[in-house]
Amino acid sequence: MRQFISSTVAIWALTPVASLALQSQVLPQTFSTPVFLSAPANDTRLFVVEKAGRIQLLDNGVQSTFLDLSALVSSAGERGLLGLAFDPAYASNGRFYVNYIDKNFNTVVSSFTAPSASASSVDAATESQVLSVSQPPGRDNHKAGWIGFRSSDPGQLYIATGDGGAGNDPNNVAQNLTNNLGKILRVTPTIGGGYTVPADNPFVGVTGNDAIWAYGLRNPYRNSFDRLSGDFWIADVGQDAREEINLELQGTAGGRNYGWRAREGSADNPAVPDAAPAGAVDPFFDYAHSTFGQSIIGGYVYRGSGEPGLDGSYFFGDFATGRIFSLRNDSGNPMGLTERTAELGTPFGPNQLSAFGEDGLGNLYAMGINGQVVLIAAAVPEPATWAMLLAGLLLTSRACARRTIPA
Repeated sequence: MRQFISSTVAIWALTPVASLALQSQVLPQTFSTPVFLSAPANDTRLFVVEKAGRIQLLDNGVQSTFLDLSALVSSAGERGLLGLAFDPAYASNGRFYVNYIDKNFNTVVSSFTAPSASASSVDAATESQVLSVSQPPGRDNHKAGWIGFRSSDPGQLYIATGDGGAGNDPNNVAQNLTNNLGKILRVTPTIGGGYTVPADNPFVGVTGNDAIWAYGLRNPYRNSFDRLSGDFWIADVGQDAREEINLELQGTAGGRNYGWRAREGSADNPAVPDAAPAGAVDPFFDYAHSTFGQSIIGGYVYRGSGEPGLDGSYFFGDFATGRIFSLRNDSGNPMGLTERTAELGTPFGPNQLSAFGEDGLGNLYAMGINGQVVLIAAAVPEPATWAMLLAGLLLTSRACARRTIPA
């Protein structure tokens, strides 16, 4: 991962934090290069994705291996086990999905089935491949890796792909609608493997791969859906100048072109001769590399219970600097940009912050390649909550919640 504020940021001032509303609480467990964290809805456990190919389960403070795909995964560079998404019906079907780079260096999205929703381990032999995407040979970066389900669109799996690596997308695949690289895909997984295409995908019946939802992306490594509104936040890692956040509000039609490679964030890319594509959509927010950092890590809209005043704030960070920020969406406009780095005091320095995560109750986490995972929580938790955290038991209490690296 690498590189971003934008012309937008040139006029922004960081909002002073009136009080220390948040802190990071370091979980006592450590992990091997954690790159994602998730959980099924309303599940009090944590599922931590390790880049080398394992998913670690944290249940009542006890850590164990939930799934081991290390024999299938190539993890050099930005390759690895990169994404995890639980089926919205996981409680009844035990199905979940992963995104990894295989031993042939191609992207694979597969489903696995747990013997029950409460199972503590899953057999790798239950794998059913949904799709694969060929990656350019000899390039180990820009693999994206995020996958996710939208609460308002529960049967459809969204898949983020990077442009395949090297600099400035030499084959311009992000603009090629017959190539699945540099895209957001949207498919309906089929039980037993494969997928069908939703009839309302934007390129069904016209030129372009039917599975494509959005295009013109460089490396949308970490993205998320707002669990309350359904808004889609896409954080695309930039090249040499800018980092960007794209926002598709709930109800936005598919088919958006985010402009890469001719556009980098809100600016033209001087490294290529291409004119800006007609109709290209500028980011909701972007920043120059001379400001906040050089490699954006997309996060989540805060919907936890620790600090109601933060409800609706989108958290994101930067790998290169380790800095963490929040902002809000105000009718399609970014508002309230606030730096949270000092306030949170996370243990992540430059080139360490790898991802944010959201548990089944809406609590927000951050993690780093140093192996640590932290809970983003209210600055002064209730004494019982603090004691439970130290014991590794925070997630057992419903009362505590209301509801690598890219270059």
